[in-house]
Amino acid sequence: MRHWRKCQLSANFLMVLISQSFGALDPAISRVGSVQRNCSDSEYWNPAGFCCDKCHPGFKLEKVCPKSGTRSKCVPCENGTYIDSSNYSENCSSCENCKKKNAVVKSQCKRHSNSVCECESGYYMNIIDKPVSLTWKCSPCSKCGYNQLKTGECVGQNNTKCQCKEKHYPVDKNNCEPCVECRTDGCEYLCTSSTPPNVLRSDNPTKPTNTLPEVLVPVCACITVLGVGLFMVYEGIRLWRKRQLALSPQLSLPHSEVKFEDKPMIVTISPDTESVPFTNQPCKTELCRELPDCVPREIKTHEFFYFVLDEVPVGRFRELVRRLGVSEQEIERAERDHRSFKDAQYQMLKVWGDSGNGGGNNILSCHLIQIFLDILKTMYLAGCADSIENKFLSQDRSGSH
Repeated sequence: MRHWRKCQLSANFLMVLISQSFGALDPAISRVGSVQRNCSDSEYWNPAGFCCDKCHPGFKLEKVCPKSGTRSKCVPCENGTYIDSSNYSENCSSCENCKKKNAVVKSQCKRHSNSVCECESGYYMNIIDKPVSLTWKCSPCSKCGYNQLKTGECVGQNNTKCQCKEKHYPVDKNNCEPCVECRTDGCEYLCTSSTPPNVLRSDNPTKPTNTLPEVLVPVCACITVLGVGLFMVYEGIRLWRKRQLALSPQLSLPHSEVKFEDKPMIVTISPDTESVPFTNQPCKTELCRELPDCVPREIKTHEFFYFVLDEVPVGRFRELVRRLGVSEQEIERAERDHRSFKDAQYQMLKVWGDSGNGGGNNILSCHLIQIFLDILKTMYLAGCADSIENKFLSQDRSGSH
């Protein structure tokens, strides 16, 4: 019987340990089973397993996107409601009512912003519930009392600020009295002696004091500050010019000033040696006309655009088209007219391609593509730039050597 009870106690103890172990593992299991959510700031996670775009401020979500690459359906907020940020909420917030006593409307409520209230002249907004800042009322502005000076105006959420005159101390909130003893707050000047301190005299009164170190210290400090300021201005101008050259490396130079490295190279064979040296001589116009390798191949617009859509990340695409010079109106028009993300992005690239100096109908020039690659590199998307360059420009450059 005693042996049986020992076995039963051991079994109960083992069951407790097992239950605690499973309880500790539950959070880890739930974390492992969770789906990685990698959506941009303008998107939210759809429980179906993909990212959907958020609604713009002033719009609420009516229908989520049915699949990845499609847009959510958003509708404007009703009158008297608003949403002031990008969202995927199905309801808009109610506008604040400025009908409190002595309150007026500073700005009306709109779909993308709440109404702003303020108090009439002679009143200030008294916040009652400070942690939340939702409960407030308009309280009359205070007036400075006897022997007080105004140090702050009554405006917004601030009441009138007052303080005692010089050599006065506060009796209560609205009254001050002249100082009579130094132990009172504001009357500490009475505690100091009225006689000036003794001045130490030198043994030799005719010997002038050495004031040179006292003058050198502020002069050196001023020179140091001025030097640091000039250096910062110089560095700022240098970095700004470097950034401008990086954004438009070829547009800012005339045709005659194109970098020497960008000109085609001619291979000359020496009769005395078997090696083939490369000379840094630009390809002449007559030779380029005779050699078909000097003419770049045609690059179709649709072929280039669809390849770019597969390479550039979706979250960086808006930044790219903005850097290419596409306006916000063209971006919004493309998103509004095309329900598919890819069609909208294709339209943005087409606006850029039509505005540039292309090679003809549905053909892009190598110069325009090189500008495109330079902008990708300034966005730290060198991998995308290399893929596009290998796809469309590698053959042209290999053929020009």
